[in-house]
Amino acid sequence: MQKNSKRTRRTFIKSAGVIGTAALAGCSGGSNSSTEGGSDGQSSDGGSTEGGTTGTGSETMADELVFYNAGSLEFDPGTEANIERFEEETGISVEVNEVPWSNLKTSLTTIWRNQDSTVDAFNGPTWWLADFVSSDWLEPLGLGSDHMGKFPDSLNELVQFDGRTYMAPEFGKWGSYLYDQQYLNEQGFDAPPDTWDEVLSQGEQLSQGDKSGFAFTWSGKSVFSFKQFLYQAGGQLFNDSYEPVFVEEGMEVLEFFNELRERGITPDGMSSLGEGGIGDNFIAGQYATVESWTPLGSRAIDEWDENRINSAKPPEGPESRATFQDTNGISVSAFSERKDAAKEFARFMTTRASSKNNMLVEGNPAVVPDVYEDEDIQSEYPSWLLEDMRFNLENAQSETYMAQPQVDDYLNEQLTPALLGNKDPEAALNDAYDNIERLYQDIGLI
Repeated sequence: MQKNSKRTRRTFIKSAGVIGTAALAGCSGGSNSSTEGGSDGQSSDGGSTEGGTTGTGSETMADELVFYNAGSLEFDPGTEANIERFEEETGISVEVNEVPWSNLKTSLTTIWRNQDSTVDAFNGPTWWLADFVSSDWLEPLGLGSDHMGKFPDSLNELVQFDGRTYMAPEFGKWGSYLYDQQYLNEQGFDAPPDTWDEVLSQGEQLSQGDKSGFAFTWSGKSVFSFKQFLYQAGGQLFNDSYEPVFVEEGMEVLEFFNELRERGITPDGMSSLGEGGIGDNFIAGQYATVESWTPLGSRAIDEWDENRINSAKPPEGPESRATFQDTNGISVSAFSERKDAAKEFARFMTTRASSKNNMLVEGNPAVVPDVYEDEDIQSEYPSWLLEDMRFNLENAQSETYMAQPQVDDYLNEQLTPALLGNKDPEAALNDAYDNIERLYQDIGLI
């Protein structure tokens, strides 16, 4: 195996990524955008500097831009409300192209392979960044420490490469640990499970009749759930040399999941339960505790009696209570011909005011810790929920890694049979390891 031990992912990504991304897509060549010697208008410490830009677009402020949204704005009212504020305050009109989530990365990749200026900005998850940045498809945003300093360090690390910011964090959708306080009290528990061991020991008693003791989002998010529990076990997917390192701690995760299944603590049909199904069933009273994606907490507050719903910090695993950092942000195309307008859009949509507004309108957790201290937010949400949401923000973990769709596919194809009890956990993890290692060797990362 080739080693790159002296080059971390933060620096190696730019030199290895274009070859890898093109090879994975079965397409020869990558972007020809002119990035050599360029700057994003930002120094390594986040301060503003003068410098060139990437891509081929102009830097003249335009009066309109095209924004690709991940899905319909019908389901993103917070984003829609902030777009309206942006148009009113800047006079720049935003044409929104609502692209289904499952198609967005493919659509953007096709556009940028042709160096097309169709899209100016988009929102998507931080975990797409590695592939996009390595291919020179994104424009550094030039946001200084006055803007980026309000976000937690762990979030800044996800969106910056070589000191340049390529995505401005918009809102969070990490898991929240919610529970039916009324039911737990009836079962003799004053508090929800606080550790993995307590999830197992209390879960058997909480699983009565049609009620399951614990449920979590699985369908379409098996890798997300695995990573969250992997971080709680003290592990990660890759080391800084892009070598897979998830097997040892991954075994602890799958053993925990198997205990949940074998003891009947998780409901039947978990593999088909996505974000919506988990939320609907929890509201219907079928789960005692649930690890699900926000804004389920806001929904339960609206639909349940005042003293029934409660939240807690994620149950502590062998090493931590970390939740998975599933944060959406705004990025700007390197081929945009309206970069100034697009950068202003990225900045505006991720200010403290916009983060607050998104939380008030849609219930998405704010990515700015200070927002949780705001009087309007505190009058809208109970203090116990705000405390846990802020804890999740400040303790969330994630990784950016190359060939994310392929890596996640390799993980999912092994995790699913292991979680269903149809494959030995160690064999599943070793098979995933071998496939991912081979993939990274083929594209020259290791």
